[in-house]
Amino acid sequence: MAAYTEEQGSSLVCGAAIINENTLLTAAHCILFADSSTSAIFYNTTIFYEGIRTNISQAFMHPNFTGDYPSPNDIGVLKIDPPLVFSETVQPIKLPQSNTPSPEGKVAKFAGWGRTSLDSLDPTTKLQKINLTIINTKTCEEIYKGINIVIDPETQICVQADISGGKIGGPCNGDSGSPLVIDGVTYGITSEGPGGCANSSAPIIFTRVAAYLDWLSDKL
Repeated sequence: MAAYTEEQGSSLVCGAAIINENTLLTAAHCILFADSSTSAIFYNTTIFYEGIRTNISQAFMHPNFTGDYPSPNDIGVLKIDPPLVFSETVQPIKLPQSNTPSPEGKVAKFAGWGRTSLDSLDPTTKLQKINLTIINTKTCEEIYKGINIVIDPETQICVQADISGGKIGGPCNGDSGSPLVIDGVTYGITSEGPGGCANSSAPIIFTRVAAYLDWLSDKL
């Protein structure tokens, strides 16, 4: 897990998944709204502006990403220099296989530095972690139909917010680009959601990584 920051680390942009020592996976809209020339990546840390720093040498958005809301194909690649230094606490996350079955019903691990609530003006400084359940895309479609958001089960995954313990937990502003992980495999990349934060009525939408393996293979 890495923090994608602007202004040399003073402002969090998004999260990113470590794919190899030169490559990070994030959301395309993170790249769209950030200036790569003034951005920095921090890793090997739970505090987003601490840890080891590296720079972005190239940034790629999926060619079919339009930037509209809602937008499918919300996936991007960051090439970094100098390369990451792997250690016991810094390891890459695996990509899924092309024939990986739908993860519906499974519980996934999620982590990010985004806001802890809509009332927060800034992202949290410490990495937050939570388990989230992947839901049926048909159910997700029905929920979003009223606000004209079409869910594509081939390229998107829907995740329900965690409401255990009387609190709502899940991705919020600043968590875009962060990975959804099952058994060390990146199934999804945070794309969009209702009003910027997870809530009890509408799922969070993730880009389904398995749908983009051909494109990703050219960038690794």
